[in-house]
Amino acid sequence: MQNRAFALYGKEDLRPLSRELSQLEDGGMLIRVKACGVCGSDMRQYFHGPSPRYVLPTVLGHEIVGTVDDVGPSVEDFTAGDVVAVAPVIPCMNCAACRRGQDNLCEREQVIGVNVPGGMAEYIQLPARMVDAGGVAKVPPGVTWEAAALTEVLACCWHGLRQVRPRVGDDVLILGEGPIGATFIQLLRLMGAARITVTGLNSYRLALAGEFGADELLDVSEVDLRKYADQMGYSPDLAIVAAPSAEASIIALDIIRPGGGLLLFSGYPHGTNATLDLYRFHYAEKHIHGSIDATIADFQYAMKLQPQLKMARLITDRFPLDETPKAFQAGRDPKRLKVLIEP
Repeated sequence: MQNRAFALYGKEDLRPLSRELSQLEDGGMLIRVKACGVCGSDMRQYFHGPSPRYVLPTVLGHEIVGTVDDVGPSVEDFTAGDVVAVAPVIPCMNCAACRRGQDNLCEREQVIGVNVPGGMAEYIQLPARMVDAGGVAKVPPGVTWEAAALTEVLACCWHGLRQVRPRVGDDVLILGEGPIGATFIQLLRLMGAARITVTGLNSYRLALAGEFGADELLDVSEVDLRKYADQMGYSPDLAIVAAPSAEASIIALDIIRPGGGLLLFSGYPHGTNATLDLYRFHYAEKHIHGSIDATIADFQYAMKLQPQLKMARLITDRFPLDETPKAFQAGRDPKRLKVLIEP
């Protein structure tokens, strides 16, 4: 059976692609894609050119929801017709990282939409090791398939927060007013954050951040964050960088309180560098954490959180598969928040 898709061949080069589906593994699964989100990382690969880890041509897309079309004979927990979402990383579950519970850092990982075909296609075929690892989650009753498409977003944000362990009553700064920022706001509210400040450049998105629960909105085209912090005595417990700005990351590190934490969540372009004042960093005992993807456990937990959140509110646009290049262009529109491709 032929599988229609769109593949990335290089910078601003998306083309239709049709490939024959391979034979299903004994423990594998074939999923008919219902929707695939266009992630910020997908956008970077398209508009700035693919980073070295991408195997070209590659079918992008790792924010996937669909229906089970077929399963291998040994699969017992899923049947045709089940509505499911798919985790982003296919781990081996045998390497040192996987044995530590860090399967998002698997030494032999395959990443959907990076080095294996992703969800901007009619079908996605999962190997047995992904099904065995728990990388497929059933969508619970009451959760729309559109919300379920963003389970990967939710899982990655949850994984990031696990690195910094926010506490009840924390004052949190989020740099970035996009869908990632809006997801962090929702999770931080569940976790008992006392005050959430969001910075950005887009008044429309900032207003949406307020609707999701942010207490303070700062338009950094009008407000200098460093001066604001000095004048207001603002020194948050935690700062989350949800926009790929090296300069903003350093400012955030400077203004968090002594002993505070900085989460570098946003995907930075390959080769991004920043100058760090080690004296101030060391003597204030500040903490920097990176975060990439999500573990299988994070993904499964994120699906359980879905009924308590409003992820579908992030979606502003939907495009058919044949209009995939238009979906990427739409994603640059400041009044669009989250774009879905619906094969």
